[in-house]
Amino acid sequence: MTPQSLTLSAPAALVRRHDLDRFRFALFAPAKHREAVFTLFAFNHEVAKTRESVSETMIGAIRLQWWRDSIEGIYSGAPRDHEVIGPLAACVSDYGLPREAFDALIDARERDLEDRPMANLAETESYLRATTQPLVNLLTRILAPGQSSDADGLADIAAGHALVGKLRAAAFDESVRRPFLSRASLEAHGGESRQFAELKADDGARKAVREIAEHAQSLILRGVSRTPKHPHLAPLLLPARQARARTALLAKLDYDPFRPEFADHDPLDVWRFWVARLIRRY
Repeated sequence: MTPQSLTLSAPAALVRRHDLDRFRFALFAPAKHREAVFTLFAFNHEVAKTRESVSETMIGAIRLQWWRDSIEGIYSGAPRDHEVIGPLAACVSDYGLPREAFDALIDARERDLEDRPMANLAETESYLRATTQPLVNLLTRILAPGQSSDADGLADIAAGHALVGKLRAAAFDESVRRPFLSRASLEAHGGESRQFAELKADDGARKAVREIAEHAQSLILRGVSRTPKHPHLAPLLLPARQARARTALLAKLDYDPFRPEFADHDPLDVWRFWVARLIRRY
């Protein structure tokens, strides 16, 4: 299977257009669940893009409330006419998905509206867990019903993958003056925040980035060790394979997150994913 061989639904097309990593992960879901996975990823993207989509935080808050009201409409039997909400309503009905997880994903995005760096690595991890674990819980209910214990290890993988993702997004975040990475962490290693804001990674900044990358790697290793390598869980296991490859690349780049090759998508990823799934090594 390749992306080109699919006739895409609206949610799948949205994910392919805006979240290529998750689109590739979803390709490895069992066929009967794949559309539900695309739909949840599409919902996640719509909520996650809130801050990027608005010019003022007040408008962002209004947008998040629109999504809360939309979730309310789904659970009250009156879903809005929207390319994601309609399929999401069907997904909720088909799989009996709990409302609390959707509300939690929306609430977690309130932090994005503050436009300030994380205080430290602990706050960073807490935020990333808040923005990924509810999605993992929903996907686990679809892909592995009755195996909720698997979600703990998968949540570690998701948090580690997201942490690597924030390193890859550092250049964008800094360029639009919405810094995410902790200034305290930079300065603890002797890095200069002003240079980092100018997309220059001095020696201290690279040390701080290395600390973050190694923490991401530890989360992923722990998550993989705690999770059965069932093929149906591949969409939630493959982020481990990808994040480990990206941290290895970052090490080769001397932990400079602003090197353009670090942000590139690897066209061979999907084929590596096939091998990882086949031999069950993530």
